[in-house]
Amino acid sequence: ILKYLPYGISFRRLEVANSIRYYSLPPLLEVHMRFRGGKSFAAGGGSMARAWLLPVILSLLFVAGMIVSTVEVDYFSNATDQHKLQEEVIAETDLHQHEHLDQPIEEETPTTCLDPSGPQPYILMSLGRSGSGSTWQVIGNLSGMETPSHEYTGSSTEASIKFFEGKGHDDKWLLPYLCRKQRKYRDAGVVGFKWKPYEPIFNAPAAQAGINTIATLKDPTIKVVRLRRNLLDVQISRRKHTLYTTKAHCMKGDLKCLQDGLITSLDLYTGEMDTLYKHLESLQAHEDRVDKLLHEKNVPHVQVTYDRLYNVDGKGGDIEEWEKVFSFLGVGPASNLTREQLERGMKHAATHPPGHNMTLANYDEVAGALEGTKFEKLLHRRHRRV
Repeated sequence: ILKYLPYGISFRRLEVANSIRYYSLPPLLEVHMRFRGGKSFAAGGGSMARAWLLPVILSLLFVAGMIVSTVEVDYFSNATDQHKLQEEVIAETDLHQHEHLDQPIEEETPTTCLDPSGPQPYILMSLGRSGSGSTWQVIGNLSGMETPSHEYTGSSTEASIKFFEGKGHDDKWLLPYLCRKQRKYRDAGVVGFKWKPYEPIFNAPAAQAGINTIATLKDPTIKVVRLRRNLLDVQISRRKHTLYTTKAHCMKGDLKCLQDGLITSLDLYTGEMDTLYKHLESLQAHEDRVDKLLHEKNVPHVQVTYDRLYNVDGKGGDIEEWEKVFSFLGVGPASNLTREQLERGMKHAATHPPGHNMTLANYDEVAGALEGTKFEKLLHRRHRRV
């Protein structure tokens, strides 16, 4: 009988992978040996009272073994079912996760400290010597009040590189600055800064983070006024301020400043027309890259030109260009702007004589070099503010 009794009188608990398993030790072996080797039973000695205990004990052990075996089978059957159910739940969860990954991801709108009811945050984006100082002044004066203009991201390529190198990989340089401007100039129609888009705008992580924020931020939207200027005028202005010590701008009525700043017969790369042409090509390529970046990133912006904003040929193009700016910003005279209003908003005076033929000492050389090229249209003899 002992040979066929299931082991199960002694159990140990073992936990594996969150499931409980029981395994049995063979205690009957000890009982078996004891009874088989017991003196009173094996040798036939002892009383009948001790002899009859053996069948009783064996019967009890058999019943106990059957109960344990049944419990063990039921337990592991239930555990197996639960394990299969868990696997099905996990599989279903994984499926939902993969389905979620396949769905298009919506861009998150960044949180902001900007006040939607405060002054309109904006950025005036243009290269140096493109009229940003005067343009900033007019926008401020005609929309409420002029605020200080600051070339926040750097006034040169080197300064811009240094600025963005210290800003890490996020946009924390942008929003707090605009928020401080809003709080400081509550009565202004617009607040912001001038961004000269030098090379770091294309590759500096912090600059890219800022552009992305400008592109996605809502309520309020940060708006960009993109200003470009006749590239030949940009070169003339740069050359002038390189060769002569003059102020960047002259206020109306400042005769001394106007006299010092009114330069005629400027030498523009005499004998170096290849150099002039390369400068113009480089400027145009850079300006086009900036426009492409704003377009591809869906940055809210308006394109205007210095030549139309400050055109005083009497055709009214300047009025329409300014109304275009104010309509985009949502403040100031978006319609019915008068020339008197515009003149009152302009505090700077022109510092260049009208026409390139009066500005350049080597005008004929420059005109000859550009004739028949894509830059020929840059030459003009009409009166323009500079």
